[in-house]
Amino acid sequence: MVENTIDEKEIKGRDKLISKDLMEDVLYGAVKGIGALGLWSLADFKIEGKENVPLMGKAILTTISDNALRDMLIISQVSGRRIHFMVHHKLMKNQMYGPILKSLGMFRSTLDKDDTEPIDKVFHYLNEAGDLVAMTPESKLERDIQIKAMAGIIKFAVAGDAPIIPLAIYTEKTKIFNLIDTQGIRVKVGNPLPVEKRLNREKYRDQRYELAEDIINIIESLKVQPMEE
Repeated sequence: MVENTIDEKEIKGRDKLISKDLMEDVLYGAVKGIGALGLWSLADFKIEGKENVPLMGKAILTTISDNALRDMLIISQVSGRRIHFMVHHKLMKNQMYGPILKSLGMFRSTLDKDDTEPIDKVFHYLNEAGDLVAMTPESKLERDIQIKAMAGIIKFAVAGDAPIIPLAIYTEKTKIFNLIDTQGIRVKVGNPLPVEKRLNREKYRDQRYELAEDIINIIESLKVQPMEE
């Protein structure tokens, strides 16, 4: 009788998790679809390099974000797969945005060095689910802080045995219906970058930070237009 009760509890627990995941998938798909409609119709939205995002398997997508909420919506369009976003913990605490982001399956960044919950989530999505994760340092941060954040992403990539996919989000002047002047939103997805396992070791810290700066430079270079080169 006791064993049956335990089994029933486990089944109900699994059913509840499956139901929650399904609801998050539905909500994510709905928001992504509405966002796509707005982007394609109002911002002349264009994506280049979409084929660089794997149809199966894990990867970490990263950019230097000018607007976290806008860029999450934009990045969600680069793959038909669901992307799990690590969001700054202050944004997750926002009374307006926080509950919405959480219901979409987003998760917060770490609060301090002893906070392991977000780290566990990243490893779950990468190592157990084999999914896509997005982490986006903000452009308003000082360059050295951006590099430090990117070095942290590299450590996640090593531990999760996942490539890093840099992408750039930028705007350029365009016309909607060849009539209305607007700022068109552009996305360029770079080639996946494999990360050497040794870079997680402390003695290779300098090389890790050099790679972090290289990734930021790649993101910036993806914004360069042919006429600017």
